[in-house]
Amino acid sequence: MGTRKDYIKTKYTGVYVKEDAKTKVKTYLARAKVNGTEIEQIVGHSNDKYKTNPALAYQRRVELISAHKAGKSTKRADNPTLDKFFYEFQEMREQTISKNRWKSAFYFYDKYVPSAVKNKNLKDVDSDDLQKIINSMVKDNKKGSYIITVKELFSPLYKKALEFGLVEKNITDFLKFPKFDNTRYFSLPDEKIKELIDKIMNIPDNQYRVMFMFLLRGRRSNEVRSLCWEDINFENKIYFIRDYNNKIRKNQTYALDDDLIEHLNLIRKEKGLVFVSPRTEKKFSAIPKRYWQYLQDELKIDMRIHDFRHLLGFVLINNNVAMESVQRLLGHSNITVTQRYSNQKELMAKQAWDVFSEIGKK
Repeated sequence: MGTRKDYIKTKYTGVYVKEDAKTKVKTYLARAKVNGTEIEQIVGHSNDKYKTNPALAYQRRVELISAHKAGKSTKRADNPTLDKFFYEFQEMREQTISKNRWKSAFYFYDKYVPSAVKNKNLKDVDSDDLQKIINSMVKDNKKGSYIITVKELFSPLYKKALEFGLVEKNITDFLKFPKFDNTRYFSLPDEKIKELIDKIMNIPDNQYRVMFMFLLRGRRSNEVRSLCWEDINFENKIYFIRDYNNKIRKNQTYALDDDLIEHLNLIRKEKGLVFVSPRTEKKFSAIPKRYWQYLQDELKIDMRIHDFRHLLGFVLINNNVAMESVQRLLGHSNITVTQRYSNQKELMAKQAWDVFSEIGKK
């Protein structure tokens, strides 16, 4: 597997640890020399089902040495199948990504990865294996925005495998994807925007009203549903979106305006989730669909929950709010994502002209 210089020695003989800077997950490595043979193997992670710690890692090191002395192979774990490592990888990140994203990875993997590829040793899987999955999805007319899931799933997996020394390169760097425009433009007339805000501010249920107030301010669905009272600082008028609950995986801080404070105080508690499902008494699995559909029917609009962000970006950019301010408000990691709103009016004007032009040709 090779020496990993970035591991730090613990007080336990032959046990080394490395902490992921973003997730804070600790990986434990055992090293030993038995009968002149160097042994080096990952023996657990702090977020696995055993909650591995230095003492447990040392115990596994002892078992590893015993197995080697007994003539049993200790190298198998260093060359796992793709299937084995996929499930280990999913276990490692279960607490660091949203539940829906975690479940979606299993669905995609089971549906699109052939058994022959799953059963290959991880280091023997090459870019051609993944390219065939992409090509098959293209042939089946899958949307480009869905096909890119191949990259989103396997790139972090191979990055972790590279970190563990299980592979020599990230094979997703060599994949070719069909070109597609994943930009979604959404806007409403000013009158409809005012109606939308008015309907939301008059939602009789305090919890639902505050939930939609956060959506109006550009928060993503999972960010709203995952928000805890411990993340809200009323004194300093700020709230936090934790790295494991947002898309860019960085802690974000946002201003808490007076309207939010006023309405949050109506449902205020000391700790726990801000929004709790009345049915499960746990985190909402989604923004309440029935209620959202009712609002759309009342307003006669067709709008997705994520379109709150598109609507906010469009309105602010086209009312001369600084691009950097909109980027900060929406939590975009790259300003080029924000820039797409700046040309939306021009695009809409062009589309309108194209329609008029076609009518003139008839």
